[in-house]
Amino acid sequence: MSIHELARYYLAQGQTVRAAGLMIKLVETEPTSENLTLLADIYMRQGLSDAAKALYLRVVKMGLNLR
Repeated sequence: MSIHELARYYLAQGQTVRAAGLMIKLVETEPTSENLTLLADIYMRQGLSDAAKALYLRVVKMGLNLR
């Protein structure tokens, strides 16, 4: 099971702190749009909408090749 899959599992179980911890570390080394989106989703579940919005915006900019 990959870290991404494990974080999704924790999120499904309502263990958002564990899921966020895994994804924060993963995003440091693999900042893919998929990983950033999952971390943003976790932040939304935690009520951290400003942090989530920043990550969603980063994903959109990646898609537009804006850095």
